[in-house]
Amino acid sequence: MNTYIDYSKRIRKIQEEMKKLDIDLFVGTRTVSLSYVAGAFVPWRSAVIVSADGYAGLITMLLDCERLKNESWLSSISPYAPLPGMDLLDLIVHFVTQNKAQKGRIGVELGHSPRGNTGYLFATEYEFLKKALPDATFVNAVNVVDRACYIKEPGEIKLLRQAAAIADSGIKCVRDALDVGMMETEIAGIGEMELRRLGSEYHWAVTGSSEVASGYRATYAMNGTTQPTQKMVQEGENIIVDLHPLYQLYPSDLAHNFILGKPSSEQRKLADAYLKTAETIVRNFKAGNKVGDISKTVMDTVTELGYAPYTIPSFGHGLGVFGHEWYPAIVNNDEFRDVVLEENVVEVAFLAMTVPGVCGMRLECPVLVTKDGGEMLCKTPLALTVLEV
Repeated sequence: MNTYIDYSKRIRKIQEEMKKLDIDLFVGTRTVSLSYVAGAFVPWRSAVIVSADGYAGLITMLLDCERLKNESWLSSISPYAPLPGMDLLDLIVHFVTQNKAQKGRIGVELGHSPRGNTGYLFATEYEFLKKALPDATFVNAVNVVDRACYIKEPGEIKLLRQAAAIADSGIKCVRDALDVGMMETEIAGIGEMELRRLGSEYHWAVTGSSEVASGYRATYAMNGTTQPTQKMVQEGENIIVDLHPLYQLYPSDLAHNFILGKPSSEQRKLADAYLKTAETIVRNFKAGNKVGDISKTVMDTVTELGYAPYTIPSFGHGLGVFGHEWYPAIVNNDEFRDVVLEENVVEVAFLAMTVPGVCGMRLECPVLVTKDGGEMLCKTPLALTVLEV
């Protein structure tokens, strides 16, 4: 798929955010920053440099440099190696000096995340830079790229739709093949084969691959992570299937729920409550709504339905270029509650409702924020799929 992305506009958006913080030079190390600036897959510890006057460049591992020169739009791509004078931090200092920012304000990405290794600057790296650049003032600029890439460009939405369609097809293949006696790993493989057939390039999720859980593995309390195992699916069990394709650096995230055989009354009751709550989440992904208000509305719904003790109190996370899976999360905390959803933002609607010993259900679906409410990019129905055996 040929899709136009205006990379020069991206740099201007970053510069606009830098100006708000009076930053002379931005040094980005997070995965989202590398992907957004370079426009290519950057797996190694790397850094992007953006100056207030328009310079943009990438420093990356020597063994990956030639590939990235071919795949990135950037003209300035420099290799580093773990050798004296050639290390990543040595080159960052070099480019700071080259851009005459050694006495200026330098933006770096400091912080932490429940997602694990997202690329924040390490403490040892930060200390090295402060020692090597004693006259510089370092500013935490972690929100620079988050804000710049928050609202999606038309080309980005197009790629996110394609990734969503790939995820839909993967779930359909699983539905058509699902049967008693299949191992969770086999189910994952069926979905993944379809993702690859349609062009998925990478399993981007921190869980490492597709997630599949059946029976007791789908009913762990507050269940939100389920790598597939050799467990065999049995009649009457519910099954969570969660797929994560990546298409041209843009991901999808689709979780769907199945039951093999007739659901019990308790399973059906949970499925009905799950559907009502999932619809509430999607409906409230509306331009102008605050994250904290959305979170409260959904919690009121699950409380009224009697499932608050069985529901993770988090109802979504950001989605965009590879590495953008957090800003903003739909969590009623100090970091996000006052963030306002805007048109053409994409969020993953998330819901995990689990009654141990009964059933566990999970929703993940990318949703485009519009002025009228959320538009699901994946077209797989929210409702539980019941399969005859």
